[in-house]
Amino acid sequence: MMTHLDHINDDVESTHEGLTALPKWEGIRIPNRPPIQKGSRGLMLNDGFMKEILGARPRSSASDPAEEENPKHSRMMIWLVLMLVILLALAIVLGAVLGTFLNPSGQSRPPNSSVTDIPAVPTPTSGIASPNGTRPPSLAVTGWNVAGPSGYFTVWLFSQDSKGFLSRSTFNSSTGNWTRVSHFSTAKRGSPLTATALNSEYYANQGNYSFSGIQYQAEVVYLNDLNYVSEWIFPDNGPTIGQPGSLDQQRYTASESSNLAFYWPKLVYQGLGGELRGVNFECHKKNQCWHDSVLRSTEPSNGTRLALVPLTNNLSSTALFYRQEDGSYVNYKEDGGQASVIWRNRAFSGLVPADSSLAAFSTTRPGKTVSSLNTYLLWQDKNGTMQVSWSDTDEGWKGPVTHPAFDGADKNTAITCLTGLTFPNFPLPVGSELSRCYFQARGSVREVSFNGTSWDTVGNVPIDI
Repeated sequence: MMTHLDHINDDVESTHEGLTALPKWEGIRIPNRPPIQKGSRGLMLNDGFMKEILGARPRSSASDPAEEENPKHSRMMIWLVLMLVILLALAIVLGAVLGTFLNPSGQSRPPNSSVTDIPAVPTPTSGIASPNGTRPPSLAVTGWNVAGPSGYFTVWLFSQDSKGFLSRSTFNSSTGNWTRVSHFSTAKRGSPLTATALNSEYYANQGNYSFSGIQYQAEVVYLNDLNYVSEWIFPDNGPTIGQPGSLDQQRYTASESSNLAFYWPKLVYQGLGGELRGVNFECHKKNQCWHDSVLRSTEPSNGTRLALVPLTNNLSSTALFYRQEDGSYVNYKEDGGQASVIWRNRAFSGLVPADSSLAAFSTTRPGKTVSSLNTYLLWQDKNGTMQVSWSDTDEGWKGPVTHPAFDGADKNTAITCLTGLTFPNFPLPVGSELSRCYFQARGSVREVSFNGTSWDTVGNVPIDI
């Protein structure tokens, strides 16, 4: 027969189910606090339980001389045991309450998130004063095209506010609206952000993946208070506030000043020794999908800005921009995980200030060399003027040049730019609708677009900063 103590033990037991790489949403569970019976206010003890603790004999009609001789001692023992039981109950309740606010990695769980639909009416880009002492927000963007007769594109822009909360603003061209999801998670204050996306068709017929009902997935990567590389994922038809990704389980630790760059399936960060590290997603065995290694690069400067983009179509090579210890920017080119070479960007390598943000994006290249992509790099000069350098031939880099669409950019603002999706056997779609960049200007986050020859100001994005 199950005793009341057995019930107590059953109530405080809990199980944890680990995350798997790109799992089904139904299969992901955030660890829960130990369950407590609804309406319970403490632990109830029956006579048998007390007797077992105190070692008391069953009560009989005959009196016990020893008990009569020392009644105060027996009463004291009873009160001591009761106090211990009360303290134990309080400890269990306190632990459950604390478990509500802390997850296993030590970062705060998100507060109550909110979801808001906002019509995409362009807002003014002048006359808005930048608040004194306001730190420009961290920004990251990803997005994709959806083909078909009623094709559309979507943009996912992530930001962090001054209190460390993360939010996203998603634009859907078929509705013309922004959807803002506020406070879905927290990161360390001033954390770098990077975002990317994937198409589930990349992994068709691969048993290590499960994409039931999912076509696209966006993810944002950031650092928590322990400098763990952390991930939050958003399937296109999953929960609006998203959920932690499988990268969280790896506990990769970045240096305090590390920045981040991510283009699926490769993430780059700076390790504790200052080295550049690459994390690649490729499942050889179930639950063994993230692979971390040191890049064969030159010596990077501490806290270098990072930008990662596809250099050729079908993701046959990528380009990573970073700052060397000598102060010049270089391009680390990687071809399918094989040999690497360093390209020195002579058009701007010595012009980018150490504290300038850096962003890059790629577009398709017209003509016969369809495998090559055009690459654009955005940065600020020492005066705070936004500059663009680019490569649209195999003969090197051009620029830099500026444009009126960048006027009024806040000095040292975060900059992020969008590149569409490409993967082996999935070329980058033709078109310029995704060629967009975002930065802070006059206290707001400005969106600009590039049509292949010129820049246009789209408006301000509805982000709370």
